[in-house]
Amino acid sequence: MIRYLIFFVTLTRLSGQVEVVILHEKVGSEIDIHENRFYRIFPDVENFLNAQISKLKIPSEGYLSYDEKRYKIKITIKSPSGKKSTIKRIISQKEFNEMSYHVNEQEIFTEKRKIEMYEGMDYLRSEKIVSSIPKPQFVKLKHGNKRGVLKGTLTMFENNILHIQTPTTIEKISLSDLDFLSYRDTIKIYPRLRFYTYGFTSFVGLLSARRFNNQRELLYNKNNIPRKDIFAYTQIMGIVIGLIFSSEVFDAMSTLLTPTKSIILSKSAYEEKNYK
Repeated sequence: MIRYLIFFVTLTRLSGQVEVVILHEKVGSEIDIHENRFYRIFPDVENFLNAQISKLKIPSEGYLSYDEKRYKIKITIKSPSGKKSTIKRIISQKEFNEMSYHVNEQEIFTEKRKIEMYEGMDYLRSEKIVSSIPKPQFVKLKHGNKRGVLKGTLTMFENNILHIQTPTTIEKISLSDLDFLSYRDTIKIYPRLRFYTYGFTSFVGLLSARRFNNQRELLYNKNNIPRKDIFAYTQIMGIVIGLIFSSEVFDAMSTLLTPTKSIILSKSAYEEKNYK
């Protein structure tokens, strides 16, 4: 009796087995995370790790029609904390064919295509990118909590929070809410510009001092001789003040002349730009 029971249980398990099928030869029997990102087979699944498709076994009583055929999709996901879980879906033959056709219409996923794909997915390494940005510097950004573009000086990035100094306040924005960021990864130095900047600020200081002298009354000493030395002193001080501010002006000019780099730091913004 026990022997028959063991045989029955074994037979039941075998009948419950499913046949693994290949969606398309471009992806093989298991769809990994890179193939899914390239072919966008399951774009709605967050934290996708891999997937496998199986054909549900035909019942013992006979044949299944086209409309009755079903496939089971087993999707493994991995949360940011590292915990794995499984999502199961049942699809029809029609849905399976549509997915296969979707993959077939696209190019073959090569190592070159993989590199090109990840070059545009800055949101996958957003924390590293923002951490490496020279600070403080003027940035432009767009995030989900506000409409339009926010402009200000990025002063600090800590605990995935960006501190943006605006003319009126300090905005604290979570990196997870960030969609778009425009910044300068390096500030180019223009040696020739430094010479012209120093000359320009000195000249502005001199002109300002001369204008000041023209607006003040002429002073005389006790011998009734004009104190032109005071005028000369004022002009020298104007030149000196201009030179003091020349470094700030030079830094500002160098920053403005350095090309900006724009990156997309959210999956939704990336898909909106590339697939909509």
